[in-house]
Amino acid sequence: MQERGQRKYQVRFGWGAAGAARIAADAHLLVWVDVLPATATATAAAPGSDGTRAPLALLPDGPEVVLGHLGNVTAVAERVLRLQADRGDRCVVAVVAAGHLDEPVGGGAADDAGEFRDVPAVPEFAVEDLLAAGAVVDALVTSGVDHTSPEAAAACAAWTGLRQAATHLVTASESAGALDVDRVHAALAVGPELVTLRPSTERA
Repeated sequence: MQERGQRKYQVRFGWGAAGAARIAADAHLLVWVDVLPATATATAAAPGSDGTRAPLALLPDGPEVVLGHLGNVTAVAERVLRLQADRGDRCVVAVVAAGHLDEPVGGGAADDAGEFRDVPAVPEFAVEDLLAAGAVVDALVTSGVDHTSPEAAAACAAWTGLRQAATHLVTASESAGALDVDRVHAALAVGPELVTLRPSTERA
């Protein structure tokens, strides 16, 4: 029986911290895709004031972690190409959709009491994160990094099939409906810069 984790593929796709743990342990770059952060209280690094949350403590050690969204997929692909050039070998990329969690990862009364709170194995589906993850995969494929897992290929197909309606789908989504309109538009207007949430922790 083949082990789960999409290990034979260069570009992989999963959901949430549990998905990252499964597909990114041997990756060189982890792209944490979070289009509409739910709250302004980030549990780890929060670039700028947009409240982006990435549960860095729950992500596997090793890969560099960058933030992915609809506005910076070209920068993500360029980063992968630079890593490949630096390595002189292919770069394994784990594209991880954050999805929706009702509470911040690691937060709440359990933390206040010093107790470990279980993290849901798979976050709720978030259409905006699926589309953005697919857009990242599509940008990688366009740049020549196209050895994708079936999971990554399916996310890419969602993006390529729906890209013309992407803005409408995101603004009309369940996640957007729970946020202030201005916050949604601000999240969609984030620029093309690549934000590194954590440098690689690989030993030289």
